[in-house]
Amino acid sequence: MNYYLIGMMGSGKSTVGKLLAKKLKTPFLDLDHYIELKNKMSIQDIFKEKGENYFRELEVDALSNIEGSKVVVACGGGIILDHRNRKKISSNGKVVFLKASTSSLNNRLLSNINRPLLNDKNIEAELIKIWNQRKKYYYDTAEIIINTDGINPETLSNQIIEKLNE
Repeated sequence: MNYYLIGMMGSGKSTVGKLLAKKLKTPFLDLDHYIELKNKMSIQDIFKEKGENYFRELEVDALSNIEGSKVVVACGGGIILDHRNRKKISSNGKVVFLKASTSSLNNRLLSNINRPLLNDKNIEAELIKIWNQRKKYYYDTAEIIINTDGINPETLSNQIIEKLNE
């Protein structure tokens, strides 16, 4: 069984995922990094050269490739946009939604705006728009919801383990 971490960009999926994997004695996989390695291109370049729709198809393929791998997976923020992905992650593991307010996300992302969906845009306004497009999918797909605002990654990983053991 896989453990899938979903949530907006900047919600802590990769950071918390690494800690969670260590505690569960399970490998960690950042899905975006996996896609970059497999395609020998950065996510930024994939978006720029081939477009978002192409990237979303790569996500579908990547999820198919890791089914049953017994890993903690940090999914890209938009993984839930495709119904096939929502079905795959729900049926192949536990889905944990790391929920962060848009103001927290904005603060976290100000230092790292190398994100294709935020380039050359008002970050906070764009985050609100993206959140409004995705929130229903996050809530509908998640088995466990963890609020990340003001909580350190170590505590978050412990909270996830507690919820998994319930």
